[in-house]
Amino acid sequence: GRRRPVILSGLIATWIAGMLFSSAEHIFSGDAAVFFAAPMYWIMDVTINILQTPHRALVADLASDEQQVPMQVVFVFFMAVGNFLGFS
Repeated sequence: GRRRPVILSGLIATWIAGMLFSSAEHIFSGDAAVFFAAPMYWIMDVTINILQTPHRALVADLASDEQQVPMQVVFVFFMAVGNFLGFS
C-alpha cells in the first residue's frame, strides 16, 4: 500500500541513526563523540516518529467511530511500554 514506503524508509533511517549513535564513541574521540551523538539521538527520535505515524493512521482507517478513542489509547499505551523497554 501507500504506507509501506514510509515504513521502510523510517526503518532504514532509524537503523542508520541508531548505528551512528551507538558507534559515535568509536568514530570520534573525546568531546566530538558527544557532539555527534546528541544530534543522532534527536534524529533517532524523529525517525521513530516517522515509523509510528503510518501505524496510527492504520488504527484510524480500520477502527469505527466509537472505537477511535479507545484504540488510540491502546496504541499510546503500547508505544509507552515499547519506549520504556527500548530506552531503559
